[in-house]
Amino acid sequence: MGESSDAGRRLLAALDRLRVLTAGRTLTGSTHDRADDDVGTVASDDAVGFDPRPLLAAFARLRAPVVVIGQIAGILHGSKELTGDLDLLWSGEATEAGAVYTAFASLHAELTDDDGGPLPLAPSSFALPKVQFRVASAAATAARRACPGAASTSPRSCVARCRPMSME
Repeated sequence: MGESSDAGRRLLAALDRLRVLTAGRTLTGSTHDRADDDVGTVASDDAVGFDPRPLLAAFARLRAPVVVIGQIAGILHGSKELTGDLDLLWSGEATEAGAVYTAFASLHAELTDDDGGPLPLAPSSFALPKVQFRVASAAATAARRACPGAASTSPRSCVARCRPMSME
């Protein structure tokens, strides 16, 4: 088993720990985008039932060029800190928008803009710099711009440097 398999095992272990942590939790209406800065999204309702694998599998199946960023990326690299959201970066290239859209559409995603306003589940929504998404088992942000603090790094160059990962 290679590095990719180790990362997959780390994610599965984290999801198991999260499932135990959130078992029986009473929902309060809290979401990942309004999470406490100290506690993080693990305390939000979005952590209950959180599993990014169906969405990541849809991206892989469609060869949608996305990069996992945020704490899920940290977990894949060995962090033990749990999270309740999935942050993604993609190039923003019009030629790749179809695959990104199709992955979200295959899971009947609900989209909103950065202010929480509803967006249509359509390729045009992915022209925005950032889209909030929600699917049955995950929620968070898909961005097509560089992250804060990485102004000199374009999303395109970030995506180009990344290695594919398999959950097998």
